[in-house]
Amino acid sequence: MPTLSSHTRLRWVDDLRVHLFGDRVNYSAGDCTVSIWPSCSVLLDLFRKPAMFAEAADLLNRRVADRAAWVEAMSGIVKLHAVGLLVDANVPCHGSPDSGRLEKGHAIPSLFVHAQLLHDRRRTESFLAAVREIVRPGDVVVDVGAGTGVLAIAAAQAGAARVYAVERTSIINFAKLNIRQNGLQDRVTPVAGWSMDVELPERADVLVSEIIGNDPFDEKVVEVTADARMRLLKPDARMVPQTITIFALPLTVPNRIVRRRWFTPEVLENWRSWYGIDFSALARSAAPWSFTCSPGILGGRALADPVPVADLRSAQSSAVAADRCFTATASGRLNGVMICFEAELSPGIRLSTHPDQGDCSWKHRVWMLPEPLTAVSGSRYLLTYRHGVPGQPDGVHVRRAPHPG
Repeated sequence: MPTLSSHTRLRWVDDLRVHLFGDRVNYSAGDCTVSIWPSCSVLLDLFRKPAMFAEAADLLNRRVADRAAWVEAMSGIVKLHAVGLLVDANVPCHGSPDSGRLEKGHAIPSLFVHAQLLHDRRRTESFLAAVREIVRPGDVVVDVGAGTGVLAIAAAQAGAARVYAVERTSIINFAKLNIRQNGLQDRVTPVAGWSMDVELPERADVLVSEIIGNDPFDEKVVEVTADARMRLLKPDARMVPQTITIFALPLTVPNRIVRRRWFTPEVLENWRSWYGIDFSALARSAAPWSFTCSPGILGGRALADPVPVADLRSAQSSAVAADRCFTATASGRLNGVMICFEAELSPGIRLSTHPDQGDCSWKHRVWMLPEPLTAVSGSRYLLTYRHGVPGQPDGVHVRRAPHPG
């Protein structure tokens, strides 16, 4: 096995190929093929230019959703290096890591993600219905984060005269094919680039954007929308979605989920006994930590009604500092808070990610409380939510509400 140290500068082998295969992604070169989880697709961008192993570990810590994903991605790096698909950048090789073959492969994991979105019929049909409700014949429409072009195509089919489909990733190449396949190339114009950088030849009557991440703020929806209002839209422009309200749902996270995602004393002791290595340095501090999970997998029990913590219609930035009181509707161990949202796509269409609405392609960010408490039905509690506030860590805290007076 080739030596890998924290200072090893890694890059992709020149003839890397990436293919989707079922629920896995295959990385290959020559006769060598390695299959890893699609969540490791972040590695494609990570090593598009040479990067030290230690730098990659640090970047992953900021990019991936939770510790389990970080461990999975780090294992992927080690595995890909061991078989020679990630190579030492200081060792001369033929060709360039920025070759066209790598660029073509880069789109495949993105396509996998967009396939998941299109499989989410409730999500996609809700947006399509809202586009048909909002777009009027002759409108100019801008679709920010166009992906495969599904909403841009729907806007044209609803009668838009011109649609600008703005997309910054290489998935735009598939959007171009879909636009052409549907015979709309005369009315739908793909625009490659980040929406906050592009210039359009005219202002739009309608903004369509499906850029809500697993954490609603992940794709800078507030900043992107504010920029679009200022530069890309007419003053009276309509939008899909019209509003997005973020909720915090206090709940009990089952121990089986906690054990898989948290360095509990029990977990650390298991690893020590299994591997003969002391992992106690991985023990978490008392700071809040989070992970993303599908509600169907989580299986948590809600202990209160959803608590509204942010209204993105009125937000000027992604910095949110909310302190909200709520009343417990059930008794139980309150050890986590799920973040979900409700989007008003149009006057007649709402889309909610509350677990009661069924599973969806959005995962939910769950914040674990550093100090769990026993919730008592009918008692009042104070929930503190912070996101993107300078000088304050992101996270959620819950404590008993102070008595009035």
